Amino acid sequence: MTDQQPPPYDSKSGIPPQQGYPPQQGYPPQQGYPPQQGYPPQQGYPPQQGYPPQQGYPPQQGYPPQQQQVTVINNVAAATQPAPVTIVRTTQVQPNDYLVLAILVTICCFLPTGIVAIVFAAKVRSLFSSGDIQGAAQASASAKLWSMISLGIGIVWMVVVSILQIAVS
Repeated sequence: MTDQQPPPYDSKSGIPPQQGYPPQQGYPPQQGYPPQQGYPPQQGYPPQQGYPPQQGYPPQQGYPPQQQQVTVINNVAAATQPAPVTIVRTTQVQPNDYLVLAILVTICCFLPTGIVAIVFAAKVRSLFSSGDIQGAAQASASAKLWSMISLGIGIVWMVVVSILQIAVS
């Protein structure tokens, strides 16, 4: 281990002085290029011609052109662009509407609860087409429930009527 002292620091900037490096030599300026400050010009590269002026892209099909909104607050203008719109299309399966079952139990079993089942069965398609998937599923479950209630009442009613006919005759 050597007892070497660090180089002295400049008291104003806090940076040690550069020692041991030769002074930098500037490169001669190239033809066609203005000299740049801070960087020496590079040799061996052809002059750049630049890009032609850009034309605007044609608007995309199916999307309206986006407008830029300008807000002025305390004489300072701030331009904001609307957020891009992302359309996500998912394929959902329409829940069963149980319409045929509701009509059959209304005709054959019990009219009052069968009508309620038909009303819920008709709601399923309209709710699904309007995008309310959860509401359509709930209406489907209600149509099935009221259809089963009508079927149960109808079966009990037919059993009672059959027992009464046997008992009377």
